[in-house]
Amino acid sequence: MRLKAVVIGMAVMALEGYDLVAFGATTPLLHRYQPWGLSLSALGVLGSLTPVGMLFGALLVGQLTDRYGRRRTTLVSLVLVSLGMFASASALNPQMFGASRFVVGLGVGAVYPAMAPLIFELAPATRKNLFSAIVQCGITIGGSLAAMVANVFLHGQDFRLEYLVGGGIGLLLLPMTYRWLPESPAYQRKSHGTQSAPRDGGMGLVLRPPYVGTTALFCGMVACSFVLIFGMNTWLPQLMQAAHYPLGSSLTFLALLNLGATVGGLAIAILADRAGSKGLIIACFVVAAGAIVGLSIKSSSAILYATVMIGGAGALGVQGLINVYIARTYPVYARASAVGVTLGIGRIGAIAGPTLGGWILAADFAPRWNFVLFAMPALLGAILTLAIGSKNIPQHAGESPVMRPAEEPAESVQ
Repeated sequence: MRLKAVVIGMAVMALEGYDLVAFGATTPLLHRYQPWGLSLSALGVLGSLTPVGMLFGALLVGQLTDRYGRRRTTLVSLVLVSLGMFASASALNPQMFGASRFVVGLGVGAVYPAMAPLIFELAPATRKNLFSAIVQCGITIGGSLAAMVANVFLHGQDFRLEYLVGGGIGLLLLPMTYRWLPESPAYQRKSHGTQSAPRDGGMGLVLRPPYVGTTALFCGMVACSFVLIFGMNTWLPQLMQAAHYPLGSSLTFLALLNLGATVGGLAIAILADRAGSKGLIIACFVVAAGAIVGLSIKSSSAILYATVMIGGAGALGVQGLINVYIARTYPVYARASAVGVTLGIGRIGAIAGPTLGGWILAADFAPRWNFVLFAMPALLGAILTLAIGSKNIPQHAGESPVMRPAEEPAESVQ
């Protein structure tokens, strides 16, 4: 059951990764598509609609997941993504295309808040970070597939095939997910237990004392993580060019950044399962800041490549650790709501990251200051993580022991 869930989880997250790259891959074709005559500013507006949809999807889906189940909500999210992809492929005008991209964003934003607590609750107590990291590898796989489809099949002004393939992948995943993805045993015990979830799911608990302060800190941590992920993926080539590296080397740095995130993220997850999440999250943020600043120092290619990979492991790999830390902190009936709220509000960082990078580069600072400013969100993330202590995390006062199953020990607060 666990193996099937991990495989399906990777496949579902691959669909999210596919969409994250698909729009960027088709942007030049959309710009050249003469019937629509889109300007660069109009393309920017269209590109922002998916992250906005993700924000709303993540905020809305958490309480539905906690109330109606992880498996059922994942299936609904897949339907939304598939329908949005097909609508993008068949859009007759920019308005229809923008609306379809918003629908895709709703589905993509809802996928992880539904999937994350399911994988957490299915994973063994000593492997929760590792299972989460493996599932998140699907994002890289999906992104690579989207880039390959664009490079092989898209020509001239033909952007529609990219979205047809994405919709087809979603349709293929639906019957597989329906048949093989189990419901969380912890959720089933909760829904059939003596204490049922409240009418608002777990949203009320997440947003009121004694949890509201912890929720705010987690939102800040996720926002810092997303600023790093989206900012570095968007602007690293330009940052390296501003530091007088050739374009070819700059693109290599981007590939190494994501390779470091994948390989390093898995290694860090194994360590976090043994040592706890909090200390590793702080370490990841600090290492990411140090690596980003280190890129401003002229070094040999080998040292620079290693620095980029280490920075990728810290800056991009930290999000998986944060997700598990959030899941450990809240009771079963509020877990998906907590993940949804923190990822939803944290999407502000995903929107701000590219904007921040553009502002830094446009300000024409000295190359070293570009990297120093990019490292600031990582340091802020470390400070916010450090602020979470035993006083911030309630011990689920007033709940019976069944609220936290024996196989899901609370995360120690270090």
